[in-house]
Amino acid sequence: MIEFKKMSEAEFSQFWAYSVSEYAKDLMNGENLDRETALKNAGREFGEMLTDGPDTEDHFVMAIWDAQSGKEVGWIWYCYETDEDDMQQVFLCDFLIFEDDRRKGYASAALAEMERRAKADGCAAAALFAWDHNGPGAALYRKCGYAPEERDVGGVRMKKML
Repeated sequence: MIEFKKMSEAEFSQFWAYSVSEYAKDLMNGENLDRETALKNAGREFGEMLTDGPDTEDHFVMAIWDAQSGKEVGWIWYCYETDEDDMQQVFLCDFLIFEDDRRKGYASAALAEMERRAKADGCAAAALFAWDHNGPGAALYRKCGYAPEERDVGGVRMKKML
């Protein structure tokens, strides 16, 4: 149904601008930051995580494509990390299905593909952070088998064993 393709530099630039702006909105809503501080923090965090842009080791910044129609339907960014119990896991950093392509099964399929790839690469779990103000996202993650693990400022960390 879907496939992941590595972003070109131009696609990555578009992803970066949009995602930093959206993350700043999440920080404003979830951590009650003013816009200027939120944008500064969002840009800094993205820069610290994606030190080599789309070529950063153990980070996967991908375009999501409908395999049948050949249409791009969203973006996904995930990374491999070790959790506090020294377990290798995949962490969902950013995820977007474009507005016109929502409620068509792409989100569930993309999460399943991320999990499949991570498991093949030796990850035992998948983790993410769901903002309190993102009810539809949290519902999707629960539907896909993620369970709340720990409350944090503005949201909840969720995890799923692979």
